[in-house]
Amino acid sequence: MSCYRLFGPVLLFALSHAYGQPFDVGSRSQEFYDADRDRTIGCTIHYPASVSGSEAPVAAGTFPVLVHGHGFVMTVDAYDNLRDGLVPRGYILVLPTTEGGFAPDHAAFGADLAFLAGALQAANAEPTSPFFAHVANSTALLGHSMGGGASMLAAASTNSVQAVVNFAAAETNPSAIDAASLIDVPTLMFAATEDCVTPATSAQRPMFDAISAPCKAFVNVVGGGHCYFAANSFTCSLGELTCGPDLTITREEQNDVIIDFAGLWLDHFLRGDGAALNAFRDSVALSDRVIAEHTCLTTAVEDKGVTEWSLAPVPAIDVLHILSPPSGAFFHLLDACGRILRSGVVPEGGLDVSALSNGPYRLVIRSGSKTGSRAFYVAR
Repeated sequence: MSCYRLFGPVLLFALSHAYGQPFDVGSRSQEFYDADRDRTIGCTIHYPASVSGSEAPVAAGTFPVLVHGHGFVMTVDAYDNLRDGLVPRGYILVLPTTEGGFAPDHAAFGADLAFLAGALQAANAEPTSPFFAHVANSTALLGHSMGGGASMLAAASTNSVQAVVNFAAAETNPSAIDAASLIDVPTLMFAATEDCVTPATSAQRPMFDAISAPCKAFVNVVGGGHCYFAANSFTCSLGELTCGPDLTITREEQNDVIIDFAGLWLDHFLRGDGAALNAFRDSVALSDRVIAEHTCLTTAVEDKGVTEWSLAPVPAIDVLHILSPPSGAFFHLLDACGRILRSGVVPEGGLDVSALSNGPYRLVIRSGSKTGSRAFYVAR
């Protein structure tokens, strides 16, 4: 089922946390206007900050963006677990407040998520934005329940994101299951074995099977429930009581599971951290907290002597510069499945990657009998 090779010990798990976090968390309310739809989209945004608090200055650096859709009649405050688990490690979390009523427009909500993915990227170049020069060129769509289904609709309609992560995604109108076949970016889907609101067999499983991306993962939390993917929500819990889930873990335990695995997925696909994908693979295989499957294993290549070189910028956009390679070295450019896309003498002016699709790649350098490799990501 997979075209990948197996490398990397479980100890690589620890490497995924080497980003200088935890950051303080800043929060602000902001509106974005979609002129094409004549629609204003209100949001709560949590972000790495220089100090904690409302409208605090953004911390120094650039940070990937996570746009998360809420569940049916749930408020964005229900997702403080994602704020507390992902923002301190260096992510901007955008929570749209639209479609919170009892008759939500799923298509409009999906369009809101897709629009915000582009709007935050645009904010990076706007001097008047609080996020000016602080947004990394990488974005993921997230969502819970209805918002999870909306994240599928959004991912099928935009080419401006690099990954999808959702939690107990629900079927929508239009169909998230149908939209899944159009998704070609790495997608991580969470389910819970005791979810009686959106059971995996009728919702997440058909979506997962339909996804066309070569890299996708399905992680079913053992003993978990539908509402435990959020921090707390009275309306969600009330609805879940009507079907009587048989939960055997706590909300905190389920939150730990999703932050652990989603964090590794995002660190790899939004930051280009090859060690994080190794750790994800090994961790889901060994963990008794989940029942998991995936099609995207690691493509790591062992370094044998050629180590004093690096790549910039990462993520790459048009040109990837190979810094301090051995004189006269040769390179192989590999895709996510380990296939050689291009080979030759290391070019002095950098490697043209403008024709590559967004996603993970690996560059292998050979000099005599010595080899070295580096993972990188293309993101536009």
